[in-house]
Amino acid sequence: MKITISQSRACAIVVSLLSCTSWTALAQDDSSPSSRLSKLMAMPFATDMTGAKQAPRLAWVEQRSGVRNVVISEEGNTPHQVTTYSKDDGTSLWGLTFTGDGKTLAYVEGGDPEALAAPAPNPDNDAKRPVAAVHVVRDGKQNTIAGTGYLPEFSPNGRQLAFAQGGTLLLGAASSSAHAVMTTDGMITALRWSPDGAFVALEINRGSHGVIALWNTKRSILSFIPPGLGFDRLPTFSPDGKSLAFVRTQQPPLLASPEKGTFWSLHSYHLASGMEELLWTPPKGPGSRFWAADELDLTWTPDGRILFPWEGSGWLRICALSMGSGTPECLTPEKAEVSSYRLSSDAKSLFYTSNVGNPDYWRVWSRPLNGNATALTDETTEAGLLAMAGNDLAVMMTSPTQTAHPILHHDGQWKVPVVPALPKEINFVAPQSVQFHSEDGTNIHGQLFLPPTDMHGPHPALVFVHGGPNRQMIPAFNAMGYYSNAYLMNQILASHGYVVLSVNYRSSTGYGQSFREANRIGSAGASEYQDVRAAAQYLGARSDVVPQHIGIWGGSWGGYLVGLALARDSGLFAAGVDFHGVHDMTEPDHPGLSPEENRKQHETEWRSSPLADITRWKAPVLLVHGDDDHDVEFEQSVVLSKALTAQGVTHEDHTFPGERHEFLRQQDWLTAYGWTIRFFDHYLERPEGH
Repeated sequence: MKITISQSRACAIVVSLLSCTSWTALAQDDSSPSSRLSKLMAMPFATDMTGAKQAPRLAWVEQRSGVRNVVISEEGNTPHQVTTYSKDDGTSLWGLTFTGDGKTLAYVEGGDPEALAAPAPNPDNDAKRPVAAVHVVRDGKQNTIAGTGYLPEFSPNGRQLAFAQGGTLLLGAASSSAHAVMTTDGMITALRWSPDGAFVALEINRGSHGVIALWNTKRSILSFIPPGLGFDRLPTFSPDGKSLAFVRTQQPPLLASPEKGTFWSLHSYHLASGMEELLWTPPKGPGSRFWAADELDLTWTPDGRILFPWEGSGWLRICALSMGSGTPECLTPEKAEVSSYRLSSDAKSLFYTSNVGNPDYWRVWSRPLNGNATALTDETTEAGLLAMAGNDLAVMMTSPTQTAHPILHHDGQWKVPVVPALPKEINFVAPQSVQFHSEDGTNIHGQLFLPPTDMHGPHPALVFVHGGPNRQMIPAFNAMGYYSNAYLMNQILASHGYVVLSVNYRSSTGYGQSFREANRIGSAGASEYQDVRAAAQYLGARSDVVPQHIGIWGGSWGGYLVGLALARDSGLFAAGVDFHGVHDMTEPDHPGLSPEENRKQHETEWRSSPLADITRWKAPVLLVHGDDDHDVEFEQSVVLSKALTAQGVTHEDHTFPGERHEFLRQQDWLTAYGWTIRFFDHYLERPEGH
């Protein structure tokens, strides 16, 4: 049975047994989960932190009640707002960058950093579709638009601004409009200035391969570093500007054993001679495929070493290669991963964020390039992105009760420009770090959210599965907006009477390469599902849980796992909520495979899909999807809805017109979470009084 709801209404109906109450009315009840969620999601949340190279000036985007604005802090003092946006319309602010002296800031208004090739999102459904525009703010006051595009970068002397739009490079004076200086095939995905401002290095994705180009700003000439048949990435100039380092990567063939080959290498290019040099190729085995977290780049040291991420030990570490040396030295510890790193302003010390000693806690560490490491933070907080602001180190921090916010190590002590204020009437659940084992013995980490002690059990329970799948949930707020919202939702669900277990199933990050790249994950066999099933069994064995009332919720890859859970184990999972999930994992024929190999591969992909077990699907499900999603095709939810209707499976579905994969308007998150709470309350029969 399918329930179709008018998508313009901010309400949900479940099998006609629930009355349709507006979100506004629910939020007016201070005791309702809707009201508590609204108050929590109004807390400030920081993203896109950047610092000035020569001044203790820090900028970031602050979101409050869905409204985004750019703020600047001087020397870690209380920040001041430099933009005047006032509407929760889903318009992203991102790509922040300073001139070296910190007097001028550029940022991007609109667009989608996750889908550069797509038209700019329009989640507020304006009559005129927005575009991505590069803004320049001078002296924290004057705000002008330099042009349409993204990836703004100031020249080293701060006099010019470069940015991209598709395959077009735009240049202009920092205080005026920019103009297109060249256009090439493909999509510019990164750009870097040479130290003397004579060149702009461009990373260009051309679909089947990637190249690096050099734009000569004085002679207006475009040239290419001799490319191979892979993807040339992460162009980084040496301090003297004479050389450029980059990595060349390949994707291993689908059915090949990746450990038998080496699929990336480190190169340099000498600008004067035009000669390219292969600096180093990793050995076969762990680390033979290139992997780097979003914030990990290449870095040159003044003494000629190149810092780069590598998993040679099976863990993502920062290593250094000296020019002329064939063996890199790894600077961060074994059996721990790194998510962000920076060189100190004098280039003598390395700052990095790592989960040394406990994979679920991320701390900031400092070590001289030729010395021992010291922890700068402890396990009471979680550290994320690093940035340098003059001589100061800035860190994006979270805690179990605080959303992402920057702190600054200034004059030898930590300064907190702004602390997210917790609503007085809200009590946070302290998530417990737990571990359990899957059927095959794999050890799985998770976070357990328990209801308040005055709510007597046993309780209904929920498994939360993150997306990615290369993500890691922690026992605190996440620095990603999507998962900061999910953490809040798990808090609300626990305070509402649910036992919630957030699961870092295999293919999650933070636990080493072998866990992230486990055998037969995803379309190769969905081996990670057994971890999700084990999570439900862990909950079902607890004395404070009603084993017949266990549900599951998640989005994206998490939505895929929700689908698998309900299709394969409707007897174990009583209900589910699936945000923009993948339901059919089959792909077109894979180049390089024989017809028979492709046939077998398609069969494996199909058997790894929720739709393959649709006849076994009995449990009710809520489906939510934005119809301008460029990460998971909207059709994935349409196809599942049709199949559920044909099978007579009770389901509710909702569409957000114009929304992207990560819902950009806070009001849409609140609405979707409201549907979720009411859906679970009905189908998991939450006891009265909870």
